[in-house]
Amino acid sequence: MKKSYRIWSLLPIIFLTLFFLSTTAFASKVSVVPLGQSIQIDLQYGSVFLSHDVLITDDYWLKSGDTIHQINDQTISSIDDLKRQLKDKKQIIIQYERNKTMYTKDMSADQMIKLFPFLRDATEGIGTLTYFDPSTNEFGALGHQIVDHTSGVTPKFSEGSIYLSSIEQIKKSIPGKPGYKITSHGNNSPPIGGVNENNVYGVFGKLENKALANIPMHQVAVAEKEEITTGKAIMRTSIDGEKVQDFTINISSVDGHLFQFTVTDQQLIKKTGGILQGMSGSPIIQADKIIGVVTHMYVDKPKNGAALAITEMMKKNP
Repeated sequence: MKKSYRIWSLLPIIFLTLFFLSTTAFASKVSVVPLGQSIQIDLQYGSVFLSHDVLITDDYWLKSGDTIHQINDQTISSIDDLKRQLKDKKQIIIQYERNKTMYTKDMSADQMIKLFPFLRDATEGIGTLTYFDPSTNEFGALGHQIVDHTSGVTPKFSEGSIYLSSIEQIKKSIPGKPGYKITSHGNNSPPIGGVNENNVYGVFGKLENKALANIPMHQVAVAEKEEITTGKAIMRTSIDGEKVQDFTINISSVDGHLFQFTVTDQQLIKKTGGILQGMSGSPIIQADKIIGVVTHMYVDKPKNGAALAITEMMKKNP
């Protein structure tokens, strides 16, 4: 079977000190299934936007994040739509949105050609499935938001899908240079689920029926943030093919719904150097309960990482 290879490139992994304030109480679910599978995430924007500033004339710029909605009064939702509308046209009028304000601009065909290297209608990348709720078919992944890696913009998306992926190669993390996974999935492989939300706490949606038919559905209790303690815990993730493994970590500090940890598993350190780009979303288990999700790493200290309490992630909003 022909495979499609992609190097992870868009998920943020540099450690950020995040402070989220919330007064809304969260009623956690009794139990969920902690996962750890590597996934590819595809988001279709349903529009065409610029990933970089482009000079059109001596004094007129289109800006990164500008979204093109119409060409000659015809609505477009993809780059293919845009190309069809431009065919055999010498003069073009575009309608675009910037900061929630609509603008129009007369463009020549040559000026439109300048835009093509910077047009985007979708983004993709890899991450890790965090949990699955068998009672609702809902899943959560990543533990942070997907942004377009070129522009840094978080465009609205019209539809999204996730696919199980296989780890083909590992580029180890070293201090100052995060490592990454090289993954593949069959071109004809169907998606295992659809994406409904892409927000600051991750990617959420529903899995297809029987999508995880060959994966053990062992449910564990969901721990409240007050139950998270320093000391030994388990990070569940994938670093070899589609196999999911448990690796030991040590939680060094807990601050509300954020905590920090160090990878202590020598097998994982030998193969990956610590945390890799693409491990975002790996569930963390302590005392037979799911307690959190890996969100970030320290670039200069790749054995060290940061995590978000699972109850905070499952709220979906700060």
